[in-house]
Amino acid sequence: MPTNKSIPRDRAAYTFWTPVSIRFSDQDPMEHVNNVAITAFLESGRVGLFGHIFADTRLPSKGIVLARLTVDYLHEITFPGSVEVGGMLAAAGDRSMTTHYAIFQGDTCCVVSESVNVFFDPVTRRSTAPSAEIRAVLEQTLSGHSR
Repeated sequence: MPTNKSIPRDRAAYTFWTPVSIRFSDQDPMEHVNNVAITAFLESGRVGLFGHIFADTRLPSKGIVLARLTVDYLHEITFPGSVEVGGMLAAAGDRSMTTHYAIFQGDTCCVVSESVNVFFDPVTRRSTAPSAEIRAVLEQTLSGHSR
């Protein structure tokens, strides 16, 4: 399957950045960062982006779950050093939101990723519609007027 060209590979497209240090243990026998470490880098970017988007809201700590994650590996990432994970809100649905990420090592876009996250009620264990407050934050963010 070809890589998803709708996910930006340009730094300027991303609204939030998370720096991540590469650990020696992130390498595989081929001496590049392995796929498990890369998904952990993406998780750091996702958590940082959500913290940024929802900083002024009362989003419950267990109110969002990851439903889908795609990862396109474009270029190897090597140790030592660090990467930067760029994140952006791409779309908001009735019960979910889609976010895009790119991992850069220096000027090189090494990974692009898309995640679909579902708003979740930890009591009923089911997806739920976000509150009006959360919906307003999503709409503001999508329009380029984030808080």
